[in-house]
Amino acid sequence: MQAQINGNEIFYTIHGQGRPMLLMHGGSGLDHTYFRTWLDSLGDRVELIYYDLLGHGRSTRPENYEGIGLDTWADEADALRASLGYDRIILFGHSFGGFIAQEYALRHGDHLAGLILCDTAPALNYPEVIIGNAQSRGTPEQVQTVVGGLSNPSALSDDALWRQTWRTILPLYFHKYDPEEGDAMDEKTSYSGKAFSHGFDKCLPTFNVLDRLGEIATPTLILGGQDDWITPPAYSAERLHTGLPHSKLVIFENSGHFPFIEANDKFLAAVSDWIASLPY
Repeated sequence: MQAQINGNEIFYTIHGQGRPMLLMHGGSGLDHTYFRTWLDSLGDRVELIYYDLLGHGRSTRPENYEGIGLDTWADEADALRASLGYDRIILFGHSFGGFIAQEYALRHGDHLAGLILCDTAPALNYPEVIIGNAQSRGTPEQVQTVVGGLSNPSALSDDALWRQTWRTILPLYFHKYDPEEGDAMDEKTSYSGKAFSHGFDKCLPTFNVLDRLGEIATPTLILGGQDDWITPPAYSAERLHTGLPHSKLVIFENSGHFPFIEANDKFLAAVSDWIASLPY
């Protein structure tokens, strides 16, 4: 389905029933499809609203991304919420989507019943740690790709090149990578190189809400993988937990950046139990 938001078409699909939960995918430059299969069973408890951010996936892709920021995507999500007729939602943000979810909580917290932040951080201000993690576990090709991508993300604005780059570094995101799962993710994904380059070149370098986390009064579940190379718990989940006054922290062992894949049963149980604890 397509929602008309600020003159753009935003793709979304709904699965399940219950309290509405809007899911913000990561990337940037990916889409919502990698959530499916792994999170669909939560539809027994909540109505899952999967969607593609503006400039991503099957949503409108502008020729020029100039002026689009985390605030734009946060306001877009709130407009989507309103267009679907919901006063309050649970918001799930994974990775890059978690940065947007934090922005949403600061801007539109009165419309949140709960906030779930998965493998994301309050600031991406530790590039030396990211590069060090890549060097300690990656191949020379993967390390070169990571360094090149972080130093010059604008060079990856071509969709095919961004896809190739993502496939090269994807094993780093897992505690134990399954090539068949990587192929399945790739087959479903509609890549956006321009969205990736814009997100990493223009949006993330200035994102830092460490001093504002105390303003978020929403009950928050913070989830992380112990073996996450790009948002390791000490720099992401633990900093969020320290700063958010009404938060619960769950770290999954033997899991990387996608704990809902590598620790699916435990992940679903943690999310389901926490949702059940939320007041209406």
